[in-house]
Amino acid sequence: MKKYIFLLFSVLAFALTACNEETEPGGTAVEKMAGEWVVKSEGVNDGKWFTVRTYNTASNVATEMWLEDKGLNYKIKVSVSYDARTFMTVEAVTNTIASKEDAPAPTKIKISEGKVQEGVYETPGGHISDKISFTVEADGQTYKVEGFRRTGFEEDKRLVQVVPSAR
Repeated sequence: MKKYIFLLFSVLAFALTACNEETEPGGTAVEKMAGEWVVKSEGVNDGKWFTVRTYNTASNVATEMWLEDKGLNYKIKVSVSYDARTFMTVEAVTNTIASKEDAPAPTKIKISEGKVQEGVYETPGGHISDKISFTVEADGQTYKVEGFRRTGFEEDKRLVQVVPSAR
């Protein structure tokens, strides 16, 4: 009998705590700049579309975020001015995945002129999305990267063949 009473109280305790509707799910400190982006750059992947991801760091502050580029194969922290929606590195920084041997990767990366603009990019499928643009300096080469936040619309998926990474 004690086992059933304990089970009843356990179920009631779970039921009463699971229905808390006052909890507000929060975003991250760089929420409006974070996402998966479909971009192009001359000289990278033969001009084909590739992906870039931006997301918060573990410290979740509005002054830095991760920038992960699948076209040139790098992942670095960049400085952010969240109110202006801009990002950059002050100097060339070490690529955190440069030591991996699965794909060629530059060792030092410098980012300048990084910007996220809301609702200004017309996608190949004719939808309006956010725009990302930045300049990358890697291994003595300079690349201008530009594209849009992934929409999920079938028209954009069909028209844009995203390649996983340069190899």
